[in-house]
Amino acid sequence: MGNLSVQDKLCIVICWALMLMYSVAERQYFPQSTDLTWDGARNHCQVCFKELTTLTPANIHNIALKLVSDSTYWVGLRKNFNSTNSSSISWTRWANGDPLTFQNWYPGWPVLKPTTKSACCSCSCTCPAEEHFYENITFAPQNMSSSPEWGTNTTQNDTSALQGATCTRTPMISPDEPDTDQVYIEDSCVAMLSFGGWVERDCFEHLPFICYEDDFIGKVTVTNLTSTSATFTWPAPDNIDYFRVEVEGDENLTENQTSLTYDIFNLTEGANYSVQVYPVKCERDLIPLNVTFYTIPNKVGRLTVTRNETSLFLKWSKPAGKVHSYRIYVLGGPTQSTVDTKTEISDLTPGNFYTSTVRSVAGDNYTMSEPSSIATYTKPGKVTDLEVSGNTNSSLQLNWVPPDGNFTGFRVTALNDNNIQLFNVEVNDTQDQANVTDLPMGTKVTLTVTTLLDGYMEGDTVTVVSYTVPGMISNLNLTATTASTISAKWDAPQGNYDSFKVELWLDGTTESYEASEPQKEFHNLMNAANYTVIVYSVNTVGESLPVEASKFTLPLPPTNLTAYDNNKTHISFRWKAPVNVITVTYSIELTSSFWKQTWNYTLVNKTSYTFTGLNSGTKYDFKIQTVAESLSEPVRKTSFTDADETELTLSMMCSSLESLACDREETRMNVFQQLKSRFNKVFNDDIFWKLQLEDGSEIAYET
Repeated sequence: MGNLSVQDKLCIVICWALMLMYSVAERQYFPQSTDLTWDGARNHCQVCFKELTTLTPANIHNIALKLVSDSTYWVGLRKNFNSTNSSSISWTRWANGDPLTFQNWYPGWPVLKPTTKSACCSCSCTCPAEEHFYENITFAPQNMSSSPEWGTNTTQNDTSALQGATCTRTPMISPDEPDTDQVYIEDSCVAMLSFGGWVERDCFEHLPFICYEDDFIGKVTVTNLTSTSATFTWPAPDNIDYFRVEVEGDENLTENQTSLTYDIFNLTEGANYSVQVYPVKCERDLIPLNVTFYTIPNKVGRLTVTRNETSLFLKWSKPAGKVHSYRIYVLGGPTQSTVDTKTEISDLTPGNFYTSTVRSVAGDNYTMSEPSSIATYTKPGKVTDLEVSGNTNSSLQLNWVPPDGNFTGFRVTALNDNNIQLFNVEVNDTQDQANVTDLPMGTKVTLTVTTLLDGYMEGDTVTVVSYTVPGMISNLNLTATTASTISAKWDAPQGNYDSFKVELWLDGTTESYEASEPQKEFHNLMNAANYTVIVYSVNTVGESLPVEASKFTLPLPPTNLTAYDNNKTHISFRWKAPVNVITVTYSIELTSSFWKQTWNYTLVNKTSYTFTGLNSGTKYDFKIQTVAESLSEPVRKTSFTDADETELTLSMMCSSLESLACDREETRMNVFQQLKSRFNKVFNDDIFWKLQLEDGSEIAYET
């Protein structure tokens, strides 16, 4: 390490080791909002926690994240702990006795006594120094919103030789007169700013503070374990008010107590229980001690054995309480485990005598019950390569390879999920297959084949699980909800199925979908299109016969309807087809209310039509609708044929009891008004007409 002495090197190595120790320590930190003096804060931390907090490069950043912005907190550092005698070495240890190996002073602190020069290093060991040194830790607050560089060390002397050290001793010659605006405090205490920097404060100042608590390390010991009871013991941390014991399992229990032992009864056999012991201090839970255990399970009952040529098939009843698995021991044979209440013990000698033992095992795969045993001989062999093929909705084919040795036939059975027998047939020893029939549709079937010898001795049963093909769906109903959406619903088939395959067909194009529920909605379809929906029931072995139905999407009306190229006997109409359509059919209608005439036509993929043979000077009402299973909203247009004008002259005679009344202009105009009102009532605007006086002027119509 360059020119450093052995003592200097030893100081730095010790500091490095201490900092590594602090970074590993498991501690929790608790900022307190109550304002107390430094001594009051320390006393509170010692009573309700461990001590005022000790700061390290590993924890300062995380602690600062918990603090209230723009606040200052007491920490466990004081210039002098034993007295206010300034002759003692300052800033040497934390409140919990840890040596001071890390500093993070805010610029301007600590304030050095003007007439005093001191020598120190960044750890509590003695460092030789011919000059007066102090550790300079740079804190960079230029951007207060940014995180400070915690524990970043800078030096004015060359320490590049200290490679690989986490804690670096950085000596700097202290000035004769410190350049600071802060007031020197003889016996000061350290407070941390909310962003991590350290400042000095008068120890009698009232500030919030930060306590820490070491994790309580220990374990709960389980003794006197039985099927229904247990005893727990645990160590005791310091200054604990009481313990809260929480037991979770089949029944949850909570109890407060001051002793270090707890007995529990009436537990469930073979059950898992979790115990947490919370030390409680100042109404605050410390980290709990935990233990998980299983009670001893009950032994199995009704142990039976089925014999095989080279194996034994054991069955037993599940005992009261809980069981995770079973362990089987065979004298002279292998040991094995199972979660079922049956097992097969293989690789045995045919015709040999064996004693088989079964123990119930708890969920830890360690705690076991008392043994249950049975003795027997091995028996005939079992079939192999049992396979299922040819699945239909009511039958399937079983095939197998017969065993070696002697046998006289086979028994074939089929059971459903409720262990209800669906099929039971015995076949002779020359057969290696069986057609299992009369099965329900879409049913999970457990199939077994048992070797028989002389009608009374049976080999092991070989089992395979398969399914019959599901039945057809029913009541397929399609509903066109919009011009681009069709909703399909149906009734699920009897029996089991996994899902539905749904096909959507239009003009030779098919799209396939999978549905888990008996319904499917199709979107983004062509409007006024006739879609066919085909539905299959599906399971792991196949699909049912299809059921299909067809439905048109709702039609959209045409757009941009206009009349053009009118003459005395013709009117032409044109329009634009609705969007997103392949083949479109229109229903058009032309009516004249005056002539009581109506024309109706159906057009396919046309966007114009001309009506001929019309009456001149007549108003015609045109209506067009897109046709599917239903009609779209109508689009209407009114147009006139050109008028073929014919002039009629009307002469009227006037007689009146009043002398010269007929000669007055007012009388004549009144008569003409009545005449025009009559024409308007008869013709309205359904045909072209015009009433003029003899001089060519029109008569204004007044109602």
